[in-house]
Amino acid sequence: MQHDESSPNGGTPAASGRPRRFGRRARVLAVAAAILLLLGACGVDTAKTGDSGGSGKGGGSGSGQGQEITVTAFAGQWGDLFRSSFVQPFERETGIKVNLVFGANAEWLTKLRAANGKNPPFDVIAFTPDAVRQAVPAKLLQPLDTAKLEHWKQLDPTLTEHAGVDGTPYGVPLTTGSTGLMYRTDKIKTPPKDWRDIFDKQYCGHVALPPLTYNPGLEFFSALVRSQGGTLSNPKDVDKGFQTLAKLKGCVSSYPANAGNVQTVMENGDAWIVPFWDGRAFAMEQAGSPIGFTYPTSGPVGALTSYYIASGSKHTDAAYEFLNYVSTAQYQKKFGEGTWYAAGNDTIKYSAAFEDRIKHGETVYKKFTWVDYNAATPKLDEWQQRWNQIFS
Repeated sequence: MQHDESSPNGGTPAASGRPRRFGRRARVLAVAAAILLLLGACGVDTAKTGDSGGSGKGGGSGSGQGQEITVTAFAGQWGDLFRSSFVQPFERETGIKVNLVFGANAEWLTKLRAANGKNPPFDVIAFTPDAVRQAVPAKLLQPLDTAKLEHWKQLDPTLTEHAGVDGTPYGVPLTTGSTGLMYRTDKIKTPPKDWRDIFDKQYCGHVALPPLTYNPGLEFFSALVRSQGGTLSNPKDVDKGFQTLAKLKGCVSSYPANAGNVQTVMENGDAWIVPFWDGRAFAMEQAGSPIGFTYPTSGPVGALTSYYIASGSKHTDAAYEFLNYVSTAQYQKKFGEGTWYAAGNDTIKYSAAFEDRIKHGETVYKKFTWVDYNAATPKLDEWQQRWNQIFS
């Protein structure tokens, strides 16, 4: 299953140490330390990190010098914004070095499988639910000790439920997108209203359809089955979904399998309409493309990204400290507004521009169509073959 950003990139190397120097410098440092102790005894607050309560910050201790953790992030602009939103303040306020590794779900899951819970290559991993449903049965991820997460109760309960597995918390929700219909505003004058509108004959020859092995493709298929009153766990409902999907045969102009492909076929006019994410659509609109987005009336599909701790990590305490930053409203706000995806923390007050475009919050999430990965994951290869037979 592919995700939003799929281009691998190298990680950031750890900073090299410097030789220690003694003599006059050591004496100066000793005097400075004595002064700091005296100030502390007098009740003067010398800390530069915010507390975890009213300030809304991650609560870094600043005592992590010499510690390192390895964290994954999706490549491209997503990863750049993740670094500035979370990694840089975390390193500055805690002293813990973050080795950031860029890539995507599939390669991270493969490397965790190879480690098999022993000395994993990553401490903290970004995953979407499809990968989690494979990682948890293989015991590659740790269940969360939510008592160690200062902002856990601020996180949306529907999102924490879907970041977990069978009622056990595993992930800290970072952002959730809504999969709906993205379309060209210069080609489609009357915006589509619901999922079935993609079958309208006026769009025939101009439909982009992601495969089921790419998240928006499976999310669209799940919504299609749901809009017909069915579920992915019922084989007859799935059969009916494929029968409906077959009506698009001959009308699909492209089959984009990653975010870059979707953007290309929409911007060059090869396609006018495609099932895709709200955040990506509004980012393209902001960049000047003639792009609109519809939240389908029968319900958009939730597209969640969360962060997890690898089984066997030797830096669990530092990993939890990092997750406290990932779940903090102050840092999630910057990342959410930058990506046009609603963040997991429900206490955030977004900008007016964000509120005008993005539907979010517990009431919205409860109405989402969420992909039943317990049903979909073991059947995905078979379903993709059926999809191939229709659109080959």
